[in-house]
Amino acid sequence: MSSGYRNVDVGCPFYRTDDGSHKITCEGIIDDSTLAIYFRKKKDYEIHISVFCCDHYQNCEVHQMLLEKYKEQ
Repeated sequence: MSSGYRNVDVGCPFYRTDDGSHKITCEGIIDDSTLAIYFRKKKDYEIHISVFCCDHYQNCEVHQMLLEKYKEQ
């Protein structure tokens, strides 16, 4: 699945993949779509994925948005 971060560390159920340096891909808000987050700096990518994809994904705005998608269904 992932070409960058170790899947074993990722806890977010909406995470799909990452490129290991600048892009994180999540489930999209529309069925059969994805959402990509791009970072200009690798350090920002590393912080985001370790904090919001692994440890505290409940605090991620993308995670919260996607939870709303499922509440509406």
